Amino acid sequence: MSFNRFSRSALGAIVVCGSFLTGCPGAETDTGEEIVVDCSVITTGALPVPRGEHAGVWDAQRRRYVFFGGNQGIPVECSYAPSEFIDDLWAYYPDCGGFQRLDVEGGPSARGRYAMSMDPDRDWMLLHGGRYREDGGSGDYTLYDDVWAFDLAGESWIQLSASGGPEARVSHTGFVVDGQFMIHGGNSSENGMYYTAHEDVWAFDLEIQTWTEVTPGSGPDERLFHAGAVSDDGKTYYSFAGVRSFTSFLNELWALDIETMEWTELHDGDGEAPSPRMAPNLVVDEPRNRLLAFAGHDTTDLGNTNQMWAFDLSSETWSEIHVGDVYANAAEGFCDFPADFTEPDFSSPERRYLGSVYETHADQMVLFGGKTDCGAVNDVWIYDFATDGWSEEFMATEGEICLRWSDDCSSMCQ
Repeated sequence: MSFNRFSRSALGAIVVCGSFLTGCPGAETDTGEEIVVDCSVITTGALPVPRGEHAGVWDAQRRRYVFFGGNQGIPVECSYAPSEFIDDLWAYYPDCGGFQRLDVEGGPSARGRYAMSMDPDRDWMLLHGGRYREDGGSGDYTLYDDVWAFDLAGESWIQLSASGGPEARVSHTGFVVDGQFMIHGGNSSENGMYYTAHEDVWAFDLEIQTWTEVTPGSGPDERLFHAGAVSDDGKTYYSFAGVRSFTSFLNELWALDIETMEWTELHDGDGEAPSPRMAPNLVVDEPRNRLLAFAGHDTTDLGNTNQMWAFDLSSETWSEIHVGDVYANAAEGFCDFPADFTEPDFSSPERRYLGSVYETHADQMVLFGGKTDCGAVNDVWIYDFATDGWSEEFMATEGEICLRWSDDCSSMCQ
């Protein structure tokens, strides 16, 4: 039925506990304290616009996924994507099945491709860097080197002192360990036609608010659009895939020991492994001692993917859990794709890259948005680690291939 395009949750058919006007008891913090989720904060009928180049964190104390900004511009003729950067702030509550628009004054300017991480000790969502260009503009981008903290309890932005740090950059990763907001790699080119990739690691001390360049041993070379994740004990940072240039795609998996600052290559990408790709997602499934890698853009005929791969940290081997969409028929001309370009995997989210995921520490991860073959999406999916299955919480209002919502399609996107 066509009305489902506007989300089952928004219409009230999926509410995990009671109604939007009641609390949702039963969830617990890591210490066993019961959390009552206030579902009355849900903004009825409100949906974030489709986007990519954004990021978010899992706010365990309030059981919500909080995300910021990004770019809602979509590619034109399969290549040029006009800039439409945004600075909105949203929260998604899985227990309530709805979104809350957080109207907060101040904060970072509109941007995308920044690094973000959660600081549970201070209850902060941290942001570094990113880029901006006027809507529909051309020429160089403005790159940022600022550091911001969003106080999740007080719901206010704080700009942190950050002089003397790394070059302004985009498409890098960020993670928090032992009171340090650390960043890895990225791109410092203001020109969208080429990359200036980095291999460095920097640490921002959140107590004294100063930067220090970390000098780990021999490790991965320069890269951007890579995915990063940190073990639950905060002792290991993992880096997967990315690119060095427009033509050099990567699929190695590296681990950085935070105590010794030594790198180890866990897999060189040869043999059974995900294809080289940019802008995938990576999470840690600690109970099963594995990493999960989802989506990304590669150089195969399919381009964007919705594969799910698992890396076993004991055997140091990859295995494919979900094949995702399968390439079926070639384009009929430049940017002219037939409706049956793929055989879709309807049990997995639409193929994408530059989406945002976060592991909830409850045997799940939340996925929101991303760039697709048909634009950008604003859907929400939850992946269950125990069953290795996806469930769709909110349907995208646009940006999916036509076959996902109609049997009468004249092309891939309509």
